[in-house]
Amino acid sequence: MADISLREKPFLAHWGPGVIVTLFALFYVSDSGGVRLFWRLSSRLQSTTLLILLVASVSFGVGQVLDAIRDSILEDLFDELGSRLPEGACLTRAFNWVGIRKINWDFFVVGDQHSIDNLEVWFYSHYMLTFNLGFGMLVLLLLPWWRTFPGAQTNISPFLRILLFIASVSLLYDAARLRSHVARLTNDHHGEGISVGEVKK
Repeated sequence: MADISLREKPFLAHWGPGVIVTLFALFYVSDSGGVRLFWRLSSRLQSTTLLILLVASVSFGVGQVLDAIRDSILEDLFDELGSRLPEGACLTRAFNWVGIRKINWDFFVVGDQHSIDNLEVWFYSHYMLTFNLGFGMLVLLLLPWWRTFPGAQTNISPFLRILLFIASVSLLYDAARLRSHVARLTNDHHGEGISVGEVKK
């Protein structure tokens, strides 16, 4: 298992959340919604392989969109908020705890390869995975997008939606803690080596 990591297969951090969110969206609505669309595609393609390839392609696109939102909008927002917080204040420490702290992105370029690999294996790839998944689930749960289908109703009970909401919030909190570690390590070392022992702290 040590030879298979998100660092060596970084597409998992994009494709994995995309698959889960896409399948969740398909089966989130009934009647004229996702389930009917799924079976209609299956009958028209007349090939399970083609259907799987289609879902995989759409899932990868969805994952890329989720990651693009994180990378191009939210990361800049988190960095900007983190850079404006006064040093040493209690509120600043609280925000830093949940990842609102500027990441030194230059570290991924100027740092030595061993340090970058350690950072990606232990934190950054898992941060992308948990954030994209939690963010995608939260968007599907909170936005009433399924009402755009005439007569559509959700297949998910209110109790299950509460559980999924708790799961998405838990994933986002885990992602925030991982981001906090990434920010700490990239800012504290400024291109110096990061050992495995330091990463585990």
